[in-house]
Amino acid sequence: MRHIILAVPVLFLALNQTPDLTGEWALEFTTPRGPASYTMYLTQEGPRLRGHLSSEYGEREVRGSVNGDDVKVSWSEMENGKELDITLTGKIKGDAITGTVRLGAVGEGPFRAERTDGEERSMLAQEFRHE
Repeated sequence: MRHIILAVPVLFLALNQTPDLTGEWALEFTTPRGPASYTMYLTQEGPRLRGHLSSEYGEREVRGSVNGDDVKVSWSEMENGKELDITLTGKIKGDAITGTVRLGAVGEGPFRAERTDGEERSMLAQEFRHE
């Protein structure tokens, strides 16, 4: 009977673990003007996300949050002299985040972000386990 009691808290902790989104991500979505591609760099501290986006047009600071597999990332850009708030709302599954991007009052559409530093992270994890 003790084995069952001990297994329940371990299972509960495993189901409630938040994935670590720290790292580099390739982000793509479609705007009314066509496709947009960014490299997104995130740092996760508990449920909070901080980082920046990089593209051919420069860099933007991002902020966000993660709750279980739910992810939200936001930033602002200047569009025709006005600030445009952009928000990604999605779910993390493995090394991908998919969901909806909202471009202020302009509209919304699908987005996809894929981890681009996964191989490096896997190698570091293997090195850590072997030390």
